[in-house]
Formats: sequence, structure tokens, C-alpha cells
Amino acid sequence: IAGNPSILLFITFIGGFIEMFKASSATRALEQYAMKNIDSRKKALTLTWVSSFGFLYTEPSAIVGFIVRPITDKFKIPRVKLAYITDSMGCTLASISPISPHGSFILGLIAIQMAELGIPGDPWEYFFRLIPFNLYAILSMLTSLYVIRTDLDIGPMYEAEVRAATTGEEIGPDDKPMISDTEENDSFKDKDVPMKNFFIPLLSMIVAIFLVIFWSGDIGSNGFIGAFQNANVMLAITIGVLTATIIAGIIGIVSKFLDFNTASDTLMKGYSQIMMVLVILVLAWSIGSVTKAMGLQEFLINFIERFQLAKIVPAFIFLIGCLIAFATGSSWGVFAIMIPIAIPVAHSTGIDLLLTTGAAISGGLFGDHCSPISDTTIMASASAACDHFEHVKTQLPYALTIAIAIFIGYLVAGLLNMPIASIIVAVVILSIELKLLNKYAKNKYGVLSDSK
Repeated sequence: IAGNPSILLFITFIGGFIEMFKASSATRALEQYAMKNIDSRKKALTLTWVSSFGFLYTEPSAIVGFIVRPITDKFKIPRVKLAYITDSMGCTLASISPISPHGSFILGLIAIQMAELGIPGDPWEYFFRLIPFNLYAILSMLTSLYVIRTDLDIGPMYEAEVRAATTGEEIGPDDKPMISDTEENDSFKDKDVPMKNFFIPLLSMIVAIFLVIFWSGDIGSNGFIGAFQNANVMLAITIGVLTATIIAGIIGIVSKFLDFNTASDTLMKGYSQIMMVLVILVLAWSIGSVTKAMGLQEFLINFIERFQLAKIVPAFIFLIGCLIAFATGSSWGVFAIMIPIAIPVAHSTGIDLLLTTGAAISGGLFGDHCSPISDTTIMASASAACDHFEHVKTQLPYALTIAIAIFIGYLVAGLLNMPIASIIVAVVILSIELKLLNKYAKNKYGVLSDSK
């Protein structure tokens, strides 16, 4: 399986996994453990952030939010805040992971350009060396952690936190969550559920994923690293989710929390609950196809080639990538368009290769992170069970704030021909922006109590 159909199949299986995982007592086991060991909202959100690293082989936004949602709900954390954290650790984390579909795709594009241009060195080394200059990925992840630890909320997110603090409601009165909350299984409501009920399905998922990767990537002929480069990662992840669903169902039946008929009904319920997500994705892809048919991408490519100035190439490539990605909702499309432009342009003009490649990747990630038609954004909304457009509205100020800081950073680095300046400038400007915007939000919505 490949392409858009593989994503639809994966998300369908995610729907079944979510319901089965919950009905089998797995999430109750985590919730009971967390209630004994996690005693604050900061710890709950930090757990969300850290848990994302357990899914380096895929995009965590489709799974992590669902797993930790019962914990964040206990502390009355807005669902849009959960969606923001998981989304910030989605495509961004995947882009710096060489064993994820994003990382493998980027690595392949880099390898092709290095071979065509005769650039010496190993593509793997190039990939890891450019990570510090993939500023959107790095700063998006670090900003979400900074927001968690300091409560430095801005814009509509601050308003959502005020609402949660005053009313105790995780979602707004007019919000329409992408998926509805299901009734909890009363059979384990007053029982202590062992943590193995939570870990065994997830462990089976990981084992299944790696087995399929090693099989489809022919580890015997290609070696460990080569297996990841040649594997059908989406097939592996899909089979992994299906395996975890089956194991969770078996655990639920053996533990007498489910019977076979209830397990079957639960599975079908999960598939039906996720249908709206599939419809939105298909419509989003259609919009992306329309923008391509209009020649938007070709126009932007011709524009950058005609008016490029060597010293502003990194900033300009980042800006163009942001526009394309936001319009199409696809980082992959931006990677495929901009990396083959960025590397040759940098190579011929003497601009730092790593800086320019990082700018191309960062532009794609911006759109994938915050575009309302991005599959990553949609999956984050579904995983957190929040209103999709509220998620976009509350997340966009963070994304734009980061993007502005990064654009200035790339601009200064290009003008000075000093790549490290991009990191320093972006971090300083971002810090100032967040503090000013937080101060503005406090003046507009009021100061939250210390109990937050």
C-alpha cells in the first residue's frame, strides 16, 4: 500500500485501535497509574511531550493525544492545548527521525541531489548535520515544551486556558469535536487494572512494525540502515496498529472486560467514528489538487528562480515553502519541490548547503503543522477529540510567531553568510515575541490563578 489510500487505511485502523484500546481497559490502566504518580497539569502535559519520542517511526499526533487524553482531562486541560502539543511533536519530530517516512523521504531527496551535483560526502551525514538548521522542527518542539513548563500561552490558547480554569470545561460550548467521547466500560470502573494491559498492545505494535520493516526492507541484503531506507514504512505502521488492536481485544476478552461480540461491536464503532476524518482528508486532498492544477507551485518556482538574490535565498526559500505548504497542506510536496531547488541554488551560489536545505524543510513543516487541510493537523484534532478549526485557530499564533523568528534568522544568516546566526537570532526573537504576546493576552483575557 502506498500514497493517499494507505493513509486512509491507516487512519481507519487507528479508529478501531482507539476504541479497542479503551474498551479493553488499557487506557484505564494508564489513567490509574498516572493518577497515583502525576499530580499536576504540568506533569500531565510533559508526559504528553515526552511520550511523542516513543513514536519516532511515525507521526505521534495520531496516537499520543488519544493515549494521554484521559489524564489531561482529569486536570481540566483544554483539548486544543493537547492537540497543540501533539501536533507540535508530529511532522516536526518525524522530519528529524531517519526511521520515519518523513525522514526517509528527505534523505532520499538529499541523496539524489548530492549524486547529481557531485557533492562529496555521505547523505546520512548530511541529514544529521542539517538537523540544527531545520529550525521549524527544533523551535516548534522546544516552544511547546517551554509553553508547558512556563504557562506562556498566547492568543486564543490563553483564552481557552481561562475558560478551562473558570468553568472546568475542556472544550468550548460551541465546539464540535472531530470524534465523540465514548462511554467508559463499567466492568473495570472500580477495579485496579494492571499496567501490562496498557504496555502489551503497544509493545506488540512496535514489534510488528519493526518486523515488517525488516521484511519489506530485506534486512538480510540491505543491512539494518538499508532496511529502513527500502522498507514500506506505511505498510509496517498499518500492520503494527492492526496487530495492537487484535492484541488489545484479546487482553480485554481474557481479562473478562469484553466478550467476543462486544469486541466486534467495539471495532466497528471505532471504524465508524473515524469516518468524518476520512471525509475531511479526501476533501483536503482535493483542495490541494486544485491548487496544483492552478499552477501555483510552478508560478512560485519561476518567481524564485527569476528574482533570487544569493544572500536572501535561505529566507526566500523558507517563505515560498511556507506558502505552498499552507495552501496544499502537504510538507512532502514542498520537500519534493524545494529541496531539488534549494541544494543546486546553494551549491552554485556559495550559500551554505545545510542552511538552505534546512530552510526548505522548515517551510514545508510550517504548512504541515498549521494548515487546516493538513493530514497531520486533522489527525491531531481527532486524536485530542477537539474542534478542528478551534485547534487551527489556537495553534496558528504559535506557528506564525515561530515562522517570523525563523524567517528573520535565515535572512540574517544569509546576509552575514554565517549559518549559526540563524539559530541565535531566531531563538532571541522568538523569546521576545512570546513574552510580549503573553503579556498582551494577560491584559486582554485576565491573569490566570496560580493554581494553573
